[in-house]
Amino acid sequence: MQEQRRTIQAIGLGFIASLFLSSTFIINSLLAHTTGHWTWTAALRSIFLIPILGIILLCSKQLKPMLQAIQQMPGLFIQWGILSFGALYTLLALASLFVPGWLVAATFQINILAGMLLAPFIYNDHRSKIPRRALLLSVLILVGVLIMQFEKLQHVDHIGGVILSFFLVLGGAVAWPLGNRKLMVELEKRGLQLNAVQRVMGLTIGCMPLLLFLCCIGYVQTGWPPIGQSEASFYAALFSGCLGGVGFYKATHLVKHNPVALSTIEATQVFEIFFTLIGEMILNHAGFPGIYGTAGMLVILVGIGMHCYTAVKHKPAISLQLSS
Repeated sequence: MQEQRRTIQAIGLGFIASLFLSSTFIINSLLAHTTGHWTWTAALRSIFLIPILGIILLCSKQLKPMLQAIQQMPGLFIQWGILSFGALYTLLALASLFVPGWLVAATFQINILAGMLLAPFIYNDHRSKIPRRALLLSVLILVGVLIMQFEKLQHVDHIGGVILSFFLVLGGAVAWPLGNRKLMVELEKRGLQLNAVQRVMGLTIGCMPLLLFLCCIGYVQTGWPPIGQSEASFYAALFSGCLGGVGFYKATHLVKHNPVALSTIEATQVFEIFFTLIGEMILNHAGFPGIYGTAGMLVILVGIGMHCYTAVKHKPAISLQLSS
């Protein structure tokens, strides 16, 4: 029962996190055609995130342990910080220049499969085994994604931009679960206990070399970012980086010893498509999907529903008490 409660709690957190994470795609889409340079869009979100999380950690007296962990292993946080947060948001910002936010969000769902397929290269224990049922359900979800976007793909003008954006988002979709899982494994090996807020803060600080490089490019190209771009990036940091990122990392931490449940948490990110569509319908007056979109939504809902059922009923080889 305790294992099931943990899994249900993690699924709920994953769903809520996807709501806030979708703000990245919506804001990137809105900023793609403004006067601000894309490098500022990629960098400002994480730069604003540092003081927000710093205040939270300072008030909870968790800032010092996190800084001590970075001091002990700066290379670890720089490596996975640049790969996960730095590369992810750089690639997403670039992809938003070529296609709408909903299409970026849809393509990003490849990370659902990436996390599972990378498992044999990340873990040395029972988690290295790819759960077959979870894999098939994730494939079903991605089929629904393709169906839902089919009618919109027919109206995209520049197919070259679609192809380029696909590979950009593909890189981010692999970097995101890889960085998250690898950091948890490395912290486990060293016996360091960092909560979700501390891990997100550590990864954000770790990607600062890349962020500063992007800021230099943006300044040389267009000067300082416009006020509107800075405000939008702050909201992305607050909603996506703080609320969404921390919520997702907390959810994965709860089930980190359960590969089936972990794949389900990563699959909950598919709701980002729905939230992004709703956001673009409100802000960009995008139309509601037609027959293909509706059919794709139904397939996705069936897939994620079966995913959640499988995760709740599954009993991991190692007790989830180890993840506390």
